[in-house]
Amino acid sequence: MNKTLPYITSIAIFVIASFVLEPWLADTRRGKSHSIRVLAATTVATPSATPSATPTVITITPSQTQDIQEKIKTLVKENLSATESTLKEKINQRTLVGFVGLIQSINSGNITINTKDGTILQITTDEKSVYNKAGTGIKISSLAISDKIIVIGTLLKEDIVLAKRIVVVPDEPIQIVSGTIVSKVSSVDIKKKLIGLTVNNQEVLFGLTKKSTIKIEEIKAGMTIFAITKKYDGKDLLSRAKIL
Repeated sequence: MNKTLPYITSIAIFVIASFVLEPWLADTRRGKSHSIRVLAATTVATPSATPSATPTVITITPSQTQDIQEKIKTLVKENLSATESTLKEKINQRTLVGFVGLIQSINSGNITINTKDGTILQITTDEKSVYNKAGTGIKISSLAISDKIIVIGTLLKEDIVLAKRIVVVPDEPIQIVSGTIVSKVSSVDIKKKLIGLTVNNQEVLFGLTKKSTIKIEEIKAGMTIFAITKKYDGKDLLSRAKIL
């Protein structure tokens, strides 16, 4: 605004002078003379430019530089971690996985199963999930607690699977392997109902079957016995024994 003021003033003076001097110039052209008296003169000051601000110099110490670098590294790691997690979830959602387990609960399309290694998994279903039993399509309402199922689907999270296909399979009966043994008793634990027998120069601990007729309090270390053994669910058991 201050810079344009001199120009506006000059234009105004020029216009006023034109109206005032025009008659005088006309008379001059006709041969008449006039005198001009200057009544007053006004000087318009031209504003000077505002001096520019002095630049501020900021000094960063080595410790501040290191702190900034550490913050940048932390932000980069956080962003990489978030990106890695997002990519992993997307990859998992495109990769088929399979699990086998026993149904623990069924609630509104959500199924909880317990796998053989004791892992608890949450199985979610949707309208695209398919159910099958003995080669025949079934509904989710046909599933029951303790059913053994094979689940094929995609991982939503580490312990959550979106099922694409659920197959009910017969639960295989646990095989019992029977045998006989003649061995020397190496140890007896009455509280835990365990009898240690020497087999191939090593001690093997045997438990007792539910219907065992062995009176464990009569078995002593150092005795030699003849026993009927049972291999059941990975456990070594004794059902009968005779002291020799």
